[in-house]
Amino acid sequence: MSKEVLVSVRGIDRVYQTKGETVFALAGVDLDVYRGEYLSIMGPSGSGKSTLFNMVGALDTPTRGEVRVSDVSIASLSSLERSYFRCQHIGYVFQSYNLIPFLTARENVALPQIFLGIDEPEANARADEVLTYVGLGDRLTHRPDELSGGQQQRVAIARALANAPSILLADEPTGNLDLHTGGEIIKLFKQLSVETGVTVITATHDHKMLAASDRIVWIADGKIEKVQDVADMDIEVGGIGGE
Repeated sequence: MSKEVLVSVRGIDRVYQTKGETVFALAGVDLDVYRGEYLSIMGPSGSGKSTLFNMVGALDTPTRGEVRVSDVSIASLSSLERSYFRCQHIGYVFQSYNLIPFLTARENVALPQIFLGIDEPEANARADEVLTYVGLGDRLTHRPDELSGGQQQRVAIARALANAPSILLADEPTGNLDLHTGGEIIKLFKQLSVETGVTVITATHDHKMLAASDRIVWIADGKIEKVQDVADMDIEVGGIGGE
């Protein structure tokens, strides 16, 4: 059975002008992302991985080329349409959690649903459901400053799942976490991919995340160097073997 392409990236460049110099953050990138897979984008700082991540997440549009998500051309959407599209189809998890400090866990998770016009009681019920799923059923009314870093990241993951997105984008999601807590978050991402069918895409430096992935995209100097199936690799905890 052939895999369903959820994200199609074709020939994209992202060009910036800096002090009269033309800089290619991305140069001729092609990539397919399949529905339900766990994909990690790896590369050093300045490699273009965050730019590619933003393209896939409809946070930016290419200078040239096309990005299609769920067969919708992102560049064809207005700024307002892109915002609505992101809220409907894409959930985001960031390194710094980005929680609203004066809101409870429940209120943080309910907020993106309210943005889509869901009434507050229904949004709160859904928030409780996803917070319980990520292991925070006993922390519904806690504010971020009453939660550990790992718990805050779980709230952020619950918020990303609130609108039942087809894609979960995680940008350096373990960067602020200790080894044990980061490992728990990685396990949760894998669980989400397997149990809910959500497509997980991470941009990361963290080699510990690789074993949970289905495929790894290696990027450098704005170009994809290779795409590897994890099943074909020998990956050890904390590193990569067989390269």
